Amino acid sequence: MNVQRIQAEFEKLHYCDAWVTKLVCDYFGDEVHLTYKDENGDVDFQFSGCYRIDFKHSMGYVKEKPIKTFTYEQLPYFLHDIEIGEIEKEGLKLYTCNIIMPPMELEIWCKDIKIER
Repeated sequence: MNVQRIQAEFEKLHYCDAWVTKLVCDYFGDEVHLTYKDENGDVDFQFSGCYRIDFKHSMGYVKEKPIKTFTYEQLPYFLHDIEIGEIEKEGLKLYTCNIIMPPMELEIWCKDIKIER
């Protein structure tokens, strides 16, 4: 597993305080896509072969209206930290990814991670 290489790829993006515009969980939790905007356009993180996806939304952020009604400019999510690791469970070697994007945190265990512009 190339944990250090993937962590370095994330760090090269200088994502800190980048505005998250999309978070999608598809195919019964097999894939997660997180998209953010930077000065050059959209950057998409793709997590596939997922075994754990844990979304934790801050209880301190009061949802006065449904997030689905927000315009992009109203979305409150900004990337602060991304940490890549690895774990072996039941014979499977998986990447772990912890993402802090207040007012939400994510923990994802997956087989593969890709970054696309």
